[in-house]
Amino acid sequence: MSSKRSKNPALPVLDDAFRLASVKDAEESTRDLAARLATAELRRVSHPGRVTWEPTDQAVPVPVPPTVVDGDGDLWLRDRGTGTWTMPEFNPKEFPARCGEVLTWNQLAREFGPLTGLADDRRIGGGRR
Repeated sequence: MSSKRSKNPALPVLDDAFRLASVKDAEESTRDLAARLATAELRRVSHPGRVTWEPTDQAVPVPVPPTVVDGDGDLWLRDRGTGTWTMPEFNPKEFPARCGEVLTWNQLAREFGPLTGLADDRRIGGGRR
């Protein structure tokens, strides 16, 4: 799900990774995952103070961040009561229907990762850095 909606242009997004030679050279069947993993690495290099989780990081981080930015740069908020995630700026005209659903951490990471915490605080979560 690549877009031009990023509200945080300083944070690398999937569109950036899809321009990398290593992603372009990946087999078509693995290109999306290659772009997601490359985006995670670009974010770790460009924002070393933020925690970034890859789409393959399925363990719920402890502590769980209250907000994350997905691979396209879109914001997701965690409901503290249920532990689920929603996109507050969901608009069915701009986003796929799945973005309007309530998702678990695993669904969010797998389908929209990498995920990056907003705070420059490496103590948040327990994900790979």
